[in-house]
Amino acid sequence: MRMDGDIRVRTHRKYRVLYNELKNYVVGDMHELFFLCVCLGYKNNISRKIGTNGDDRFWSKTIHPNEWACYYSIMAKKYEMNFKAIVDDKKVILCMEEYANGGMQVLIENLLNDYIIDKSVEPSIDMSTAKELPKMLMGYIFEELK
Repeated sequence: MRMDGDIRVRTHRKYRVLYNELKNYVVGDMHELFFLCVCLGYKNNISRKIGTNGDDRFWSKTIHPNEWACYYSIMAKKYEMNFKAIVDDKKVILCMEEYANGGMQVLIENLLNDYIIDKSVEPSIDMSTAKELPKMLMGYIFEELK
């Protein structure tokens, strides 16, 4: 529980293009989109292993302390308040990668599906139809808070 900044945070390689397209279009940095996906995955109880399909996306040093606090809280809750679960930041990140993977699936199904042009191997956003996407994402987040 040191907020280790030397961990490479991974996402599923099939979401590589989506992460890159959504960065700077709807969020400012990769860790912000990752955080959103973690929250969606956790809220919907969807955790998907990445296994060997992971690609390094960003360094954990970009994760803000308030995001780390949420990750530690998720781990503590998941392991029934056994605080040993939050000692190893690599294990915390691994668990959050799985929630983020599930959360991206939720985001695609509930919002991005209408904006995606290639749904097979690597989904990507059709930017010609995505003008309202930042506003739609904010609306979706507020609806999820209810």
